[in-house]
Amino acid sequence: MRARGDNTESAGGRMGDAAARLAEDTAELARREVRAIQDEAVTALRRFGTGGLLLAGAGTCGVLALGAAHEALLRAVESVLPRGKAAGVLMCAYASGAIALGVLARNRIRAGTNATAGALEKEAGQLEQEHMPLRSDSTGSRKTDAP
Repeated sequence: MRARGDNTESAGGRMGDAAARLAEDTAELARREVRAIQDEAVTALRRFGTGGLLLAGAGTCGVLALGAAHEALLRAVESVLPRGKAAGVLMCAYASGAIALGVLARNRIRAGTNATAGALEKEAGQLEQEHMPLRSDSTGSRKTDAP
């Protein structure tokens, strides 16, 4: 004869079933979340792929437009100068523009790196002051270097 509450086998079985159901539900939820993330990633990659193709097409059109503008400019200069000299003048103009833009870009990049280096040095100094190691004085007691 069993007393009330001695039904430990069925209680343990019910707890085991509940734990198994909870594990299955959790696994199913995790699978659904992973599938949702995968679907979002695939959709984003498709959009990026389409955007990349469109950007490549825009770049190609830009290069063709630049070539056409060069030809038009060359023909305009050829109306004043012989063909060889006109090409030389345009080459010098393009080279001067490339050098000027290169120098400006170099100066901007240097200014950016100098500003970043200065900010990092300032931050490092602040961190050193905040976390200065404790020193021992001659009496053996510890004191900090903080003001």
